[in-house]
Amino acid sequence: MAPVNFIFALHYHQPTGQFDFINERIMENSYKLLLDVLKEYSSFKFTIHISGPLLLYMKERYPDYLNDLLRLHEYGTIEFMAGSIGEAIIPLLPIEDRVRQIRLYLEEFEKIAGFRPKGLWLPERVWEPSIPFVTAENNIEYVLIDDSTLSKTGLNPSLSNYAWLTEEGGNKLKLFFIDAGLRYILPWEHPEKVINYMWSKSGDEARVLLWGSDAEKFGEWMDPGWSRQWLRSFLETLRYNTDKVRMIQPSEYLDLYGVRGLIYLNTGSYDKMLEWSGGFFRNFLTRYRESNNMHKKILYVRSKLLKVEAPREVMLKYYLAQCNDAFWHGLFGGIYLTHLRQAIYENLIKVEKYAEEKTDYFGDKNIVYKLYDFDFDGKDELLVETPSQNLYIKPDDGGTLFEYDVKIDGLEHNLQNTMSRYPEPYLKIQWFHPDWYRRVSWRIHLWSYDTGLFEWINNSPFKDLSDLALSRYYVSVNPGPFEIILRSQGGFYVFGNLVSRVLVEKRVKITEEGHVTTYRLVNKGSESLKARVGVEYHVSPKLNTRTEEKAVYVVNGEQREASSSFIGRSRRVVVKTTPYPAFSLNASRDVDVWIAPLNMYARTEKGVMEIPQGLAVMFSEPVELKKDEEFSLSVEWRIRE
Repeated sequence: MAPVNFIFALHYHQPTGQFDFINERIMENSYKLLLDVLKEYSSFKFTIHISGPLLLYMKERYPDYLNDLLRLHEYGTIEFMAGSIGEAIIPLLPIEDRVRQIRLYLEEFEKIAGFRPKGLWLPERVWEPSIPFVTAENNIEYVLIDDSTLSKTGLNPSLSNYAWLTEEGGNKLKLFFIDAGLRYILPWEHPEKVINYMWSKSGDEARVLLWGSDAEKFGEWMDPGWSRQWLRSFLETLRYNTDKVRMIQPSEYLDLYGVRGLIYLNTGSYDKMLEWSGGFFRNFLTRYRESNNMHKKILYVRSKLLKVEAPREVMLKYYLAQCNDAFWHGLFGGIYLTHLRQAIYENLIKVEKYAEEKTDYFGDKNIVYKLYDFDFDGKDELLVETPSQNLYIKPDDGGTLFEYDVKIDGLEHNLQNTMSRYPEPYLKIQWFHPDWYRRVSWRIHLWSYDTGLFEWINNSPFKDLSDLALSRYYVSVNPGPFEIILRSQGGFYVFGNLVSRVLVEKRVKITEEGHVTTYRLVNKGSESLKARVGVEYHVSPKLNTRTEEKAVYVVNGEQREASSSFIGRSRRVVVKTTPYPAFSLNASRDVDVWIAPLNMYARTEKGVMEIPQGLAVMFSEPVELKKDEEFSLSVEWRIRE
């Protein structure tokens, strides 16, 4: 039997918004290690893809590293593959963005290297049948996808041992399939076992076996010393088994053997992504409201961007904001990584602000407001926009503030970039209870008297004696002086029995430095209402991605780490990170204040870790309201001190 052709494809990737110290660590532990091995074995043939965000980072910080890789390309050691400049999931985007994501990558790569790659690495290998149109527009010849896509289509997985051709609307694209069996043993098993597995796939001379996975497996996921030793041992074993395995690059393979024939495929990705997403990547948009929020923010900003001719640097921010990591969760994925969500919003807010300025979006107005189905759920949200801030309000989810954008130059940030805790199948922590409502702001509770910080932050829904937290609010707007009015009526229950009806009103006024929300509750029942009123906020300090510095808050003159809790009387909470200016929540009088870190246990490649999602603040007061008596409290959110 002829030796099996072996494509060794390394995918280098770090996302938009990654901490500098992580990038630096991986550069030292993994990327430099791989370069040393590639130089040492320069007679071998490798295939490399560097994601757009990482390519730009290396261009700025490590140009010599890129030059060394390019010299290896000249020797024939490396074939480079293209990608999307933001490492975006291509099918999630409007068609023009799909084309431009790849084109911008090719243009940036050509500036650095002087040529354009022929192949494309699909982010997370998410395949949909529409992709050939996008690749044809960019003169891409081939892509790598996973053999699980064959099974999902109902085809024999053995077809993965050849290259194939597909088309969409007459646009042709050649396909290579990543072998899952090989991916699970390389580099986890002894090199001899890996070689034997590859040899078991041999047959005619056109047979090909493709390993395509993360470069960071070498030196970051596994000990650098062990990784270097394993790679050398593996390549030496290959050297002495050329009768069984022959290294080849995709373009060379296509020149020698071409494609086996025509094939059509279902949607797909790698097997674990199919498991995590429920078989279809877009499911993440309905599973996590925060993922959907970022995706729909992209679409909303795009509607403003289409009205201007934006320069390259603005468009680059827009495409980097489409980076996939923050939109999903599995073993990897960054939906629970606050700094990745932060980077998405920061880039989008900067782009949005540019588009608004160039189109004179506000004209002679200080405030623009609209009812608009922002999240595509069939129900309108209220969007309130000023030149310095955006308030996005969801009437049908407790009349809450679900996005709060600061648009001031240098301070671009979504202060409401918090994350709810979802039920995850791997979480077997006995006391963990997922959130029964979205962790955003302006939500009102009527707690039982014995409720405390622990019950609130760890989710005891039976402690909330009303249905106001999730009720629908009716919206009206006074245009001048501008004021938002949200009203609802709910029930107050004791042992599940309706005792009173409660009228709730929220009045919101926009200020130059933030907004003021006045909460008013009136007991409209004949029975007394005995409860602890809770007015809830969740805030997202802006993290400094260049350092490991943590956020802090100040209450009653005492500074505390954001990882600590507080119970006491106060009227003011100041939150700050360096160098971002402090912002504050200011009640109209002293009340009980509960403050707690909003943390989630999430699975990562390093195991289950506790990851901060924001800071939770509850202004609370026990009341006893007779018929027609009311409770009122105002809270000012100042976006900078």
